[in-house]
Amino acid sequence: MYDCPACRVPLHGFEEVCPSCGTKQKVRISEGGGKRGSALFAGQQKAKGPNYMPVLVIIVIGGILVFWLAQSSWVGQVMRRGPAQVDPLEKITPMQARQMVAAKINESLASLGAKGTVTWAQHGAQTPADINFNGPVEITIETELSDPQLRFKIMDPVKDLMYKAQVMSMVVKDTKKNATWTRNVSMPTTAQSGEGAPAANGTE
Repeated sequence: MYDCPACRVPLHGFEEVCPSCGTKQKVRISEGGGKRGSALFAGQQKAKGPNYMPVLVIIVIGGILVFWLAQSSWVGQVMRRGPAQVDPLEKITPMQARQMVAAKINESLASLGAKGTVTWAQHGAQTPADINFNGPVEITIETELSDPQLRFKIMDPVKDLMYKAQVMSMVVKDTKKNATWTRNVSMPTTAQSGEGAPAANGTE
């Protein structure tokens, strides 16, 4: 409500003239109770916000393109290859490898229920040596086997350690059957061969 500026009679705001003094008034409120002019904007929609969909589409396409390019680059090759394989024997010394060879031989004989003697000799010289000899060596294992095939249970567990331990030759002798089996390892000819340690090979 407000007062008529001429006679100060209280008015509601929808009167066009003052009922008291007849002064023309400025209509402020429609008879329906709303402010005049509000109907002009009733049919208008609110302004829309920014459309982020094109930006999201560009980001997704860009991510796919970067991933595809990475797969064809050296980064992708490294990711597909995974971590580099490390040789578990690389960090052990020849003497540590020999201790492992001796332990595995004893374990194999015990698992077979066989007794045996293990002798060490200088490689190629047939001169007696021990496990701590500084240089290539040969091993001879004398035992008795119930089955000739059991020799593989003695020789196979140490074949991957022979090169690292500088055990160039391992001989298994069955004293009961007078049979002998030999497994040899050859030293690499050059340090630049680009190949790993040579595999042990067996001879009958």
